[in-house]
Amino acid sequence: MRKAFIIAVIIIVLLILVFLRIQSTRRNRTEEVEKPSLPVEVMLVAKGNVSNTCEVLGSISAKKIAQVFPETMGRITRILVKEGSTVYKNSRLMGIRNETIGFEYEEGFITSPISGSVASIMVDLGSIVSPQMPVARVLDYSTVKVSFNIAETNIGCIEKNNSVSVKVDGLPDKTFLAKISEISPVIDPGTRTVSIKGEVNNSRKLLKPGMTARVSVSLGEKTDVIVVPKDAYREGFVFVVEDSVANKRTVEMGIIGDEYIEITSGLEQDEKLIVVGQERLAGGEKVNPIVRKLEE
Repeated sequence: MRKAFIIAVIIIVLLILVFLRIQSTRRNRTEEVEKPSLPVEVMLVAKGNVSNTCEVLGSISAKKIAQVFPETMGRITRILVKEGSTVYKNSRLMGIRNETIGFEYEEGFITSPISGSVASIMVDLGSIVSPQMPVARVLDYSTVKVSFNIAETNIGCIEKNNSVSVKVDGLPDKTFLAKISEISPVIDPGTRTVSIKGEVNNSRKLLKPGMTARVSVSLGEKTDVIVVPKDAYREGFVFVVEDSVANKRTVEMGIIGDEYIEITSGLEQDEKLIVVGQERLAGGEKVNPIVRKLEE
């Protein structure tokens, strides 16, 4: 009787274990069904060009500016030009009569010291002026200066006679090239920047002194290298798809460009790089890759 009871208990325990095993298997299968492949967007790794630029604000000024002073004290009798007028060196700008006692009241003329455009008339008809008083300002802006500052860490990226691109808000569809003419040897201790000046041919007078310039400085460029979009790079690693599985891949980075990053090791051409959806990945997940082409 006791032997039969023991056998019955053993059978019941075995049945319970078999039942639990079956339930566990069903649960695992259910979990697998409940975890579909994650959709991700991928692109084929390819070689391309990468460039790093920084944009800084600068100012535009005329290359030549001259303040006009009378040679003697006197009264302005005539103003012969208007603001914006084109003048040449020694052109007459205004008449002046010396009314000092002992002098003959003959009219003389105040002339322009340079060729250019009259930027401002600083006196009115009948004004009394002296040799210490500027009466007009003439500037030549057929060539303009572009002044800007760059961080001391980037000073090695720019040299005299290099070119930088310049844009202004008033002419959004035009890009001008400025040739670097001056590089300050001194670093501003307050801003840790270096003062740079460039020159732009402005024969069409499109650029006006006083305009704000947006200067793009190239900080480095590589061609025909493995590149990935900046959004795909995750602090030292990327995700690639192998056999429909997302794998975490450690990579080494080269130059950081405006849109792309150079990868010096860890990736090969034509591998499937995950560019959208990697935020949900830790590595090892099944994924459903949708391929897109590398943008030019």
